Amino acid sequence: MIKLKILQLLNFFYPLLKKWMGFTVYAYLVLGAFNTLLNIFLFICCFWVLQDSYTITNAAVEIATIVSFVITVLSGFWLNKNFAFTKASNELNEVKKQFGKYFLVALQGQFSDYLITKGLIIFLKTNPAIAYCISTFLMLVFTYFLQKYFTFKSR
Repeated sequence: MIKLKILQLLNFFYPLLKKWMGFTVYAYLVLGAFNTLLNIFLFICCFWVLQDSYTITNAAVEIATIVSFVITVLSGFWLNKNFAFTKASNELNEVKKQFGKYFLVALQGQFSDYLITKGLIIFLKTNPAIAYCISTFLMLVFTYFLQKYFTFKSR
């Protein structure tokens, strides 16, 4: 049911952008934006909750990052597999490999995201939420190419 609704929503707006991009890029951008907003929302909520607890304030960024990462890796894989990179194999063993690759790319992206976020906070004294948004945008562009040509490459 939800899969059909997402596909209908994607197909409803796609004609507006059809001239400029293929469906795969469009779906990746729209669903990636949704998943990124979910990630940022989860990070900010977790950070705000954790920063009030003086005993774990030093680890608030790390814990918020881990929570948002785990949830959005699962949702991101499902969204990409079902809507953006539909030409990739659906054979069970291949899907397991794809998830492993997806996880590695996401983990690398998250680690880089973490380093950039932490650097912006420590060295430039940037607000953690703003630092996370900047870093996430940079990594989104880079990981698109890794997901397309490494994780979900069609044979």
